Amino acid sequence: MSTNIVAITLGEAPWQNLADDIVIGKDILELLSSSMYVDPMTIYREYVQNSADSIDEARAEGMLAAHEPGRVSIAIDLDARNVRITDNGTGIPHAEFGKRLTAFGASKKRGRRTRGFRGVGRLAGIGYCQELIFRSRVSGETRVSEMRWDCRKLKNILRSSEEHHELREAVAQVVELRRIPPVNAPERFFEVEMRGIIRHRNDQLLSTSAVSNYLSQVAPVPFGKEFPFKDKILKHLGSHVRMGDLEIVIGDDSTPLYRPHGASLEIGVGVFDRFSDIELVNIDGIDGETACLGWILHHGYTGALPSACNVRGLRVRCGNIQVGDDRMFEELFPETRFNAWSVGELHVIDPRIIPNGRRDHFEQSVHFHNLLTHLSPIA
Repeated sequence: MSTNIVAITLGEAPWQNLADDIVIGKDILELLSSSMYVDPMTIYREYVQNSADSIDEARAEGMLAAHEPGRVSIAIDLDARNVRITDNGTGIPHAEFGKRLTAFGASKKRGRRTRGFRGVGRLAGIGYCQELIFRSRVSGETRVSEMRWDCRKLKNILRSSEEHHELREAVAQVVELRRIPPVNAPERFFEVEMRGIIRHRNDQLLSTSAVSNYLSQVAPVPFGKEFPFKDKILKHLGSHVRMGDLEIVIGDDSTPLYRPHGASLEIGVGVFDRFSDIELVNIDGIDGETACLGWILHHGYTGALPSACNVRGLRVRCGNIQVGDDRMFEELFPETRFNAWSVGELHVIDPRIIPNGRRDHFEQSVHFHNLLTHLSPIA
């Protein structure tokens, strides 16, 4: 039995542009905020990351002297359930303020050597507070620019079954802009304030100790003076890594945060082990260029390190901000549990190895897989 296949002949017609039919719905806001940042603590990383980029820019433009620290102040008001994060970076001029803070996926950072570039990190707090406030001022301005997001109203809009809400319409309903007198405001600053923080996971967003522990691990803060391998690490990383070395202070404590590494580590209650040596790591890219620099600290290897020591695991950083967590590379070890025995850190240099949107892993590419191939024997 034979089957006759009839060829379909298609005619020619001009293509039409669909610009007038494209719809960007309100739900994109949920995807870019609460759905993007499932771990509430990451909102601190996102805002500190933006501060670090702004401070780098301020230093490059001569707004910060060589001896002047890039400073980030975090004020936590437990009674009011508010958090304010303020930096001494470039700030945003009023002429650009409204447009830049309501643009989605349109960051001016793309193509530059900055830590953030997708233009969505500022939305991180939307899912975790009732109001999100942005304030800024640049040198020479007599007033402070202020923007308010009504997150409660936004959540109601997102839950609504009405189909006519598009992104532009939803934002217009929940965002307000004004200029206010600079009462006690610095001459140049940018500030994020989250009001009415939602209780989540033991209320850790308002826990000074939890925020300190988290940022000491992931943020671009310096090593403490007591860490014996600090100079070797900094020399090895050289000019390849923008260390940032932010001076982050939380609450009334005037002592800035440092990385959690010291001369020793507590492996049990009252039981300590010491770091005996450091192994420096250099991983080449596909074209023979440096893709990654890192280091491994050797110690007694008496067993798995407790998570409370805040240094366990082979970790990775990009722009000196941690990507993912301490389990990022555990599958490369002969047994995954051995990752918890290790203390090490990798700094990605190759700009083609790119963190994903959540910054909990990397975009899959031949360059990232080349990194894993070279990292496997080390693990």
